[in-house]
This record gives sequence, structure tokens and C-alpha cells, in this order.
Amino acid sequence: MSGSVLIDTHCHIHARDYPLDAEEALLNAREAGVTKVVCIGTDAEDSKLAVEFAEQHDGVYATIGVHPAGRMPFLCGISGDKVGSKTVAVGEVGLDYHYKPYDREAQIRLFEEMLQVAMDAGLPVVFHVREAFEDFWPVVDGFLGRGPGKLRGVVHGFSERSAMATECVEKALERGFYVSLNGIATFSKDKDQMAAFAAVPQNRLMLETDAPFLAPPPFRGKPNQPAYVREIAQFLADKRGVSFEELARATTKNAEELFGFAKT
Repeated sequence: MSGSVLIDTHCHIHARDYPLDAEEALLNAREAGVTKVVCIGTDAEDSKLAVEFAEQHDGVYATIGVHPAGRMPFLCGISGDKVGSKTVAVGEVGLDYHYKPYDREAQIRLFEEMLQVAMDAGLPVVFHVREAFEDFWPVVDGFLGRGPGKLRGVVHGFSERSAMATECVEKALERGFYVSLNGIATFSKDKDQMAAFAAVPQNRLMLETDAPFLAPPPFRGKPNQPAYVREIAQFLADKRGVSFEELARATTKNAEELFGFAKT
């Protein structure tokens, strides 16, 4: 195994319904050279679990947020004054118009609320966007440059399939955001997606598993886990014609810069 280290910037191994043993998943990750993992909150209760799990484990960090396609109470229990010492971002938050019916206005209001939490707490944002970029960019642009800090973040698990996919990546890069790729990049046959993946420069690229979802080959059909970020890294390195070590160094550096791990 290469000595290069990796970071899984988006997983759900802390969740009550995670189908594998979380302790074993962490052990497997360390053996695979994955030195840090970020557990992503999806509602107030799940965010609390993510923070608690992070505080109990070395190399584990958490985000707090309310997923747009989940429960969306406006008194969501997520606020900047509840940020823990290992909370590194607000997320995953955004817009998701895939599941119908959906309440467009409610999602936008919730997204704005979550962005304000991030601005108040000085934290970056893990963005979830699905079939909703037309509304996503105007909301984001309304917050860029607002307040004492700057809105920073990563568009996670990019899955846009339309001919606009590369344009969406370009818009993320124009705003200084990172783009995080997961197992979809290893098994997608969609030419628009593949062009979008290739358009992400190395200095804006991050890696994730979204475990337990989207396991890459040769683990397709099995529950995903942070150790499998190694397969994603190797696939992307081969596709880009760079060494595994180079891609690992770049993506680890990007994650460290966005999430400020050295400060926690």
C-alpha cells in the first residue's frame, strides 16, 4: 500500500441506519490510508449524532445541517452557537428537486437559513444540489461576499447528467468552490457527467464515498465505507494520467484547506 494519505470528505457512518459496524469501517479506513473522515449531518438529530461520533474518535470530523429532501422544520435546531470543536462545516444543505412532490419555496428558505448559519459560524458549506441548479446559483450569489467572512464550500457528489453538467462545474469553480467526486465517477457511462468530472482541476478536487451509498467497483452492490475512497482516487489518477500519490496529495491538501483540520 502506498504511503499517501487520503480523506473521505463525505460519509454517513455515524448514522443509526448505517449497515456496517462503524468501528470496523474506521479501522478499515485507516488500514487503507484514509486518515480522516467527515461525517455529514442531514437533520438536527443526525447532526448531533455526527458531532458526538466525531468527538469520540480520532480523525473523525462532523458537519451540521438539514438535507433539502428530508425533514425541513424551520426551527431545525441547527445554529452557529452549537458548533462543536470538531465541527468543520454546515451541510449537507442545498436544493433537491428530484423527489416529487417538493416544496420549492420551503427548500429555498431553508437553504438560506443554513447559509446564514454558516456565515455566522465562519464555516464552509457542503452543498447538495440535484436537478435544481437554476435556483441554486441565485441563492448562493445572494450570500457571496456578505458579512465579515466569505462563503466557501464544496459541491458534493456531483451527479448532473444534462449537457449543462460541465457548465455547472465551471460555475462552481468561478465562485471558488471545490467539487467532490465519489463512486459515480468510477461507473458512470454518461458522457456529460464524464466531461464534467474531467473539467474539475486538481486544485479544486476533493474525494468522498457518501457511504453507505454509491460503492465503486469492485464493491458495487455492497454497502460503501470510507476505505473505498482509495478505489475512487486510483480510478481518477489513472483517468487523469497522474500518479496516485500526486492525486492523493492534492485532494488531501484541498480538504485540509477547506475544512481547516489543523485548527481543530
